[in-house]
Amino acid sequence: MFKPTFKFFTKNKPLVIAVVPLIALLALEGFSNGSLIKAITWIRSYPSEFFLSYILMFGIINIFYILPKRAYLVIATIFLSLFSCLGFISQQKLKVKGDPLLPSDFLLAKEAIGISDHFRNVFVVLGILLAVTVALVRLILKHIARERKQRYSSIVFVSSFLVVFVFYSFFNSIQNVFALQLISYSQSLNYQQNGTMLGFLMDTEYLKIAKPSNYQESTINDIIQKNTPSYPVNADFKPNIIFVMSEAFWDPTLMKNVSFSQDPIPFFHSLQKSQTSGTMLSAVYGGGTANTEFEALTGFSTQFLPNGSIAYDQYVNRPLEALPTILSRQGYATSAIHTYDDWFYSRDKVYQQEGFDKFISKEFLNNPEYKGPYIRDTVLTQQILNQVKETNKPDFIYSVSMQDHGPYDTTEDPGNTIKASSANLSPDSQAILDNYANRISDVDQSLKQLIDGLKQINQPTMVIFYGDHLPMLGDNYSVYKEAGFIENGNTYQDYLNLHSVPFVTWNNFSTTVHHNLNLSANFMGTFALQLAQKSGSPMTDLLSNLMQNGTDIIINKDYWNAANIPANTFADYESLQYDLLFGKEYSYDILPDHRPPSKTNYIQGDALPTVADVIPSEGSLIIEGNNFVENDKVYLNGKEVKTTYLNPNSLSIDLPESLVKATIQVKLSDSRNKVISKSNVYKNN
Repeated sequence: MFKPTFKFFTKNKPLVIAVVPLIALLALEGFSNGSLIKAITWIRSYPSEFFLSYILMFGIINIFYILPKRAYLVIATIFLSLFSCLGFISQQKLKVKGDPLLPSDFLLAKEAIGISDHFRNVFVVLGILLAVTVALVRLILKHIARERKQRYSSIVFVSSFLVVFVFYSFFNSIQNVFALQLISYSQSLNYQQNGTMLGFLMDTEYLKIAKPSNYQESTINDIIQKNTPSYPVNADFKPNIIFVMSEAFWDPTLMKNVSFSQDPIPFFHSLQKSQTSGTMLSAVYGGGTANTEFEALTGFSTQFLPNGSIAYDQYVNRPLEALPTILSRQGYATSAIHTYDDWFYSRDKVYQQEGFDKFISKEFLNNPEYKGPYIRDTVLTQQILNQVKETNKPDFIYSVSMQDHGPYDTTEDPGNTIKASSANLSPDSQAILDNYANRISDVDQSLKQLIDGLKQINQPTMVIFYGDHLPMLGDNYSVYKEAGFIENGNTYQDYLNLHSVPFVTWNNFSTTVHHNLNLSANFMGTFALQLAQKSGSPMTDLLSNLMQNGTDIIINKDYWNAANIPANTFADYESLQYDLLFGKEYSYDILPDHRPPSKTNYIQGDALPTVADVIPSEGSLIIEGNNFVENDKVYLNGKEVKTTYLNPNSLSIDLPESLVKATIQVKLSDSRNKVISKSNVYKNN
């Protein structure tokens, strides 16, 4: 029954080479837009963008027409399945996060898979598409005979190769000729207008880092010479400096059309009234936590980086003079704490480049308490307090929580005690907001526990607490829209609303209080150094002068006109950042003492485990030492053996048949089976 169909494909070659790319493009756009009708509407609305997309698809698929027709149809079928998958994934991401599939997402595949089971349906559909692809390939291989190559096969191949070559080499010119417009402030609009292929391709071009036109050593020297700290420095005063970046923490009472049965964050609100507080502008919404963290720790701004990029995964590949480096020079112990996997956003590597002494991730936590799918913030609080108690130096701690991470269910949690009320909320939005309010209520209690614990320790200490970004409440901003908090997500005011999170501070050494401060995340590190009266770096000195002159916010460049920001406002800032992150590091040639060293003593965990003795005991072998954790495993002669955790000083394994010349080592591996901590090798002679 299939032979007539396959005969049609083999006898109507010109039609095949024209129709196959069209089908693939319609599949891509149909899945990406959510329906074939929307794909056809896009073709009618943007014929130029459709034409270019079709030509590119023609080149990609028909470059294989030089192969035997059976092989060509097999490859075409695989491409059809592949583009269908990519379109479907893009649509799912658009529904959940408000953005389609971006080039940078391929660098974050491990995060997308590791974060939750929210995308289970994606894998189900992909499995179905894979099964269909395999079935079609088998049918093609069975029913199509081998054919000889003909002359026009070479013509099609050459034409297709030229198409791909021109797009690769001259895409900027193509954009100019066809007046293609990259809509960088809204990737959903970008893909709606340009289509998935061109939108994705333009984003790929946009990932390139352009060198500032005035970048040279003399420019960097001038920038450094004219920027000295704008605040007093006290070298003898060394308070503990603690950052708490609380996952998706925000104040839902800011939505004027919504009321709550009780205040979800009463302690946070009390700190706002009694302590220095304000609003922090985050560069991201609903995700991209690492970009907020990157800005706060380095002083760099992601507004100078390509839209959609994640600095931690793409750009941090050499030592940086970040806050840990700056404060280590001044006698501080520097620790990073995160209640999630060590590899997430490449933190295990990046924290070393930023100058931390240690990184305590969830792998090193003994029997942590969970609240929902993630570790409760009270566990993070206790880790912070432990660090302050244990060290004999002033502490710099950057902590990142996880408890409040989305998604937020559309089914009401029966344990909820706080209820939202609004006439405009749908049942799904009502449940989402109720679930969120109750989660952050528990986070608020953890913050109170931290401050109460620090009061008891009674060391000079300051805390800066803020959310990394607004929570993603519903698909495509649904809760925010229904609550009247934003209009459509694309206006300048909507941008400010969706990127502004409240922050509070606490300290026990100053009575000076400031309210209603307004900073973007990249100024938070400089702000902390100023409060603690600590010296900084060329970057923080530049930022301190910008703050003194009233420039303490940097927003997306697409809104500079709306905010009346002159084009050259941040020219020095951008040049200095390029020098430190991508350039020749002229800054460190000018100021050698500021060159960050390679952090060779960096460890993961609170302390490295040590094996001091091995003692046989009633069929078991007791490994004695220090700094053991529950996830540690004993390796006997290089092979992992079943291990029982007894306490921080003891592990137990079954007694081996022989201990003669045995080697024993304790190791800890993360969820990707990478060894992240190991002890000395103990040799039993």
